[in-house]
Amino acid sequence: MFLRWEIIRGWMPGIVFAAIAVAIEILYFEYMLSRGLADETFSVSLGIVSLPLSISLFLSLGNAIVLLVLWMSVFESTAYVMAGPDRRVRRLLYPLRMIRAAALVLAPFTLVLFAPYIIESAWFISIVSGVSNSNASLQQTAAGFYTWAFGVAMTDASVKFVASQLSAALASTVVAGLQIWRVKGTRNLMLLLRRRKK
Repeated sequence: MFLRWEIIRGWMPGIVFAAIAVAIEILYFEYMLSRGLADETFSVSLGIVSLPLSISLFLSLGNAIVLLVLWMSVFESTAYVMAGPDRRVRRLLYPLRMIRAAALVLAPFTLVLFAPYIIESAWFISIVSGVSNSNASLQQTAAGFYTWAFGVAMTDASVKFVASQLSAALASTVVAGLQIWRVKGTRNLMLLLRRRKK
């Protein structure tokens, strides 16, 4: 896959995307450390040098690699769809499709990763409180939801960290898989129609 990617577009777009994915993961990692995540480290000896390595950070960077592979797969599946033979059109479409593929992969990942903590934030609670106070029918629903949400918030930080990482990776994988399946389905339909015309 990586060799094929180098032939198609070169490494620069992949490096930029990887940097964005790593930045999101480090932001989340630092945020969770501030919320009480106990960062377990172990040392690896390389000759006379001992390097401290973080298990949580390894999980975060592993997810960044998953995001990179998903992005490359989505882009490769959509790069040539209805692009035509004109090279100028392809040069215009490629960057746009790269950005679209990046949004399809990063948006669900970031949303699922940070959503539980946004829901628990004071400003979001004040918004929900204002809306529920203006509509009596929503008060019971909001109260029940936040009773459950605050119960989840009491979960250990390390459990929430792993659960959020896995849930976010799963969400991105599902969205990327659906996009690839849709494109392949469209291609198969077009091939079938062409065969019938012949």
